Amino acid sequence: MYWKLAIQNIRRSLRDYIIYFVTLTLTAALMYSFLALGFSSDVLAMAENMSMLTTGILLMSALVAFMSSFVIGYAIRFMLGRRKKEFATYELIGMEAKTVRNLFLAENSIIGTGAFLLGSLVGTGLSGLLNQVVKNIFEVPHTYRVSFSL
Repeated sequence: MYWKLAIQNIRRSLRDYIIYFVTLTLTAALMYSFLALGFSSDVLAMAENMSMLTTGILLMSALVAFMSSFVIGYAIRFMLGRRKKEFATYELIGMEAKTVRNLFLAENSIIGTGAFLLGSLVGTGLSGLLNQVVKNIFEVPHTYRVSFSL
């Protein structure tokens, strides 16, 4: 029943959740593309003599994670502020505070899972483009190739 209520709440607050969903999707895509590039066999083979390249790529990924943590935290605080009255109404009609927290967690889990899956797909394509850019910089012959990396 709470999952149905969570889905209804997502539909009702769709305008706020779209911004949150896009933010999470772009974060997942950037993180995936940088990490896939950093651990790519092609880039690792090129960077045998240049360990700073893989270190730089991994530092970029950490920087994206750090910056996006603030953006995502702001988005969550914004949504909590916008829905404060709704959550108060749930508590007034008898729902426990723990249940209201779990409901909000379920909504964020649904949105987060969808954003992660879409971000992984977008990141897979973006990692192929980044791989091409790196190979162009080092003037290595290449063809566009998309590969999924765990």
